[in-house]
Amino acid sequence: MLVTLLYLFCITNLVKILMEKTNTIYKDIRFWLVIISLFLLIWMTLQSYPAG
Repeated sequence: MLVTLLYLFCITNLVKILMEKTNTIYKDIRFWLVIISLFLLIWMTLQSYPAG
C-alpha cells in the first residue's frame, strides 16, 4: 500500500511539473529529481522481490 502511494505521488508530482509554467532551469532541476527518485523507487521495488 505504501509503495503504491509513493508511485502515485511521484507520478502526480511529475505531471504537475510538466504542466506548470515557471522558470525553465528550476523546472528542469525538479523534473530530473523526480525522474531519478522514480527510477530509484522502481529499482528498490524490484530488488525487494525474491529472485525466484
